[in-house]
Amino acid sequence: MELLSALPLCPSASVGFRFSLPRSMPIEGRGEVAWANPNGQAGVRFADLGEGPRARLKEWVAASSGSAQSEDLEPDLPCKLTDLSLGGCYIETESPLPEYAGASLLLKAAGLEVEVQGIIRVMHPGFGMGVEFASSTSEQSEQVRNFIALLSSQSATAPQLSISPAHLSHETARPTAPLPLTPEDPLLNLLRHHEALNQDDFVRQLHSQRAAHAR
Repeated sequence: MELLSALPLCPSASVGFRFSLPRSMPIEGRGEVAWANPNGQAGVRFADLGEGPRARLKEWVAASSGSAQSEDLEPDLPCKLTDLSLGGCYIETESPLPEYAGASLLLKAAGLEVEVQGIIRVMHPGFGMGVEFASSTSEQSEQVRNFIALLSSQSATAPQLSISPAHLSHETARPTAPLPLTPEDPLLNLLRHHEALNQDDFVRQLHSQRAAHAR
């Protein structure tokens, strides 16, 4: 399971867990932290789960997968687009998606609509998230470029944004090597190389880029 804790967890640590599924008895046991991020995100591999809880969990996962899971979920997250480049964007929201999750974005302004797929590269709990656009075809780049030009020419126009979770492959979301720098896209560089920055420093650099762009 993937979770978000108040404090960072240590990889390979043994942890106890207890959670409840809808209309089911609580499930508890022990697990091992398979991976962990400094922001408190972690993945836990079940290590001690009885046959009864395992069967209930398997049944619930099967029943909740596919089209059935969309009925009880709110597809769009309340959010505000604050920064945008050809390669990504930053979104302020109290309910950010976890890092490496896939996202589907729909940008709207003055009758212009752009739909892109993205990967969450940085997540700040309760504050916001940075999204790298997952595929950069020439057509998509042109659409995003036109959208940026529209916002630049109509400063009073506030962009609208809808974002929903989307599935991306493990290989696409988690790079095995550091992603290359993109000199022409400072925002994308900041998203890709955020690990050395805490949230305050990241936001400070984000505001600095925003002010430089405004000039």
